[in-house]
Amino acid sequence: MFTKYTLTMITILLAMAMTTMAGCSITTPTTPSSNAGPENSQSNPSGTYTETNTTNEYQMLPVISGKVANLKLDASADGTTQQLKVGEVMSISLESNPSTGYSWFARIPNDHILAQMGEPEYQQPSFDSATPMVGAPGTVTIFFEAFEAGNATITLEYMREFETDVAPEKTITITVEVK
Repeated sequence: MFTKYTLTMITILLAMAMTTMAGCSITTPTTPSSNAGPENSQSNPSGTYTETNTTNEYQMLPVISGKVANLKLDASADGTTQQLKVGEVMSISLESNPSTGYSWFARIPNDHILAQMGEPEYQQPSFDSATPMVGAPGTVTIFFEAFEAGNATITLEYMREFETDVAPEKTITITVEVK
């Protein structure tokens, strides 16, 4: 009886959520020759048309996946000085194995000059076999954006966040000159 009641409640909640989402519009690129009439499409500077919901004037934004870096670095950049222009993005890709509890943490004292963009992105290792190897290290990529001219030093520490009295397993330091 309890299971049947629970499944009924879940079905009702899902139906309510889908009904709520039905009022949202989805932005999709179309060509001028599509069936979208002038009352529900807009032209943008790129020459494509996007459908909009004219009843409530809300428009869903597209999901932007991936980031593009102007400067791509790895662990070999330790101890170097790199140059960026204001508005450019830098990525640092490092070997990482989160299954051990270790993660890379970035410290930037001058975060008004250069700041980390979001959370690090982890990529599992790719193998020739269909079965992934449990505990194998992958690659973490950390993105940084230059905001204003000046010098900033990034210190990356590979450590376990919960071990506060232990020195980092690895440390990488990179100086960035933003012009």
